[in-house]
Amino acid sequence: MKRTAGLSLLVVLCLASCSDGGGPQVRPSPPATVPAAAACDVTESAGHRYISAVGRDGRYFEDQHGDPILIRGDSPWSGLADWSPEQAESYFANREAHGFNASIISAVAVPDNGGPSEEGATFDGIRPFVDGDITAWNERYWARVDEYLRIACRHGNTLFLYPMDGWNISDVFASATAEQAAVYGRMFAQRYARFPNIVWMTGGDYSPETDDPAAGSDSDHVLRGMLQGIRAAGSDKPFSIQLGPQKSLSTDNPFWEPLADWNFVYTYLPTYKAVLDGYQRPAGARDPRPAVFSEGNYEGENNQPDTAPTTDETLRRQALWALTSGSPGEFRGSDDWEFRDGWESRLDTPAVTQLEAIRDLWASWAWWQLVPDVDEPFVLDGRGTRSTDDEMVDVLDDDYVTAARTPDGSLAVVYVPTQRTIRLDRALIPPGATLGWIDPADAAAPSLPAEIDRDGYVATPGTNVDGDQDWLLVVEA
Repeated sequence: MKRTAGLSLLVVLCLASCSDGGGPQVRPSPPATVPAAAACDVTESAGHRYISAVGRDGRYFEDQHGDPILIRGDSPWSGLADWSPEQAESYFANREAHGFNASIISAVAVPDNGGPSEEGATFDGIRPFVDGDITAWNERYWARVDEYLRIACRHGNTLFLYPMDGWNISDVFASATAEQAAVYGRMFAQRYARFPNIVWMTGGDYSPETDDPAAGSDSDHVLRGMLQGIRAAGSDKPFSIQLGPQKSLSTDNPFWEPLADWNFVYTYLPTYKAVLDGYQRPAGARDPRPAVFSEGNYEGENNQPDTAPTTDETLRRQALWALTSGSPGEFRGSDDWEFRDGWESRLDTPAVTQLEAIRDLWASWAWWQLVPDVDEPFVLDGRGTRSTDDEMVDVLDDDYVTAARTPDGSLAVVYVPTQRTIRLDRALIPPGATLGWIDPADAAAPSLPAEIDRDGYVATPGTNVDGDQDWLLVVEA
């Protein structure tokens, strides 16, 4: 998204100290009274799965039953402020029909993140706070948020929810101290932590201004205060922060590295680079942890100057590079993130249909067992040059081949973005395995047989139904 976040605010840092991440800490004051919202009931949530926890091996997420769950996300950033209740119902019903199960969304929207008001008010003028006091909640506003969270829950949608973010911290929360943010975070969790369909988020195009990143900026301490308030209320749901795209991983910032339960991957570069960087972090106290491709080029937008417009092929490449590099699902977005007039008519695009079929295909496999073929290459020749630096390059100007295999070799998936011949390691192909080409532009169509010679060479079948050259090679035993 094309947004900027001003971060020049003054805050008062708390003098208390605790063990959560080191440095100055916030000891939340007793929160103001806030009613707990009625979460979706058993009937409303029946049959749905929600993203609930980081998986046991640290590579994926689990649902409320402890089973692996693939993230199939969208990015309706300002929906809670821009939608009427009828529009919220329509949006989530549409997304459920297309297989979406997650949404990136802000609790308080301002113009920089798509909202209609610098005071965080809704489209019809309802403000979130009384006289700008973030601990004095306007019940009309939050009752509507309650309703929208229940609508999302009824449609099986987990909200990656930003109580405070990188845009409203310069507007609605500009005068907040870290201590006030802690009270706000505790109030927020007391109201919403019982919902089964929430993952905690903060940041967003967020580049804190400080000479000592490890010690943190003023705004870092405010946002951490919010998180500490959430934790003080007893919520242990996963948390992460979205930094600016020049810092692709949440763990790139030393202040936030010990606090992020998973890596929000944000990049306009070919996505395999940042996802692999997250996947290959050295094992440690908090690693491995999931590295999820969560934002890149949006449909209808291209944030890199002097490059080609974002196409359906751009969006396919972003998703498939990420999935074959260890991302446990992914998010997409469009230039309707701020809900421009007529957005309802643009929900059902060819790109959405293509991505739905790709996600259905991925979900049909034991995708959580796939391991990127970095340490034991499956593709030996013809894969191109892997990007290893931060040089700005458009997604369509990179043609690197990515691949992932299950440890037992029963499944391997290779993404080939342009026409070529590649060579596979035949020793890693089980006897009797079948090879097939799947068209990413129509992943629901039957696969085409792939012919491999005795030396492991196999060629892509030409152009796909979109007239592009990207293909997905699947090897199944």
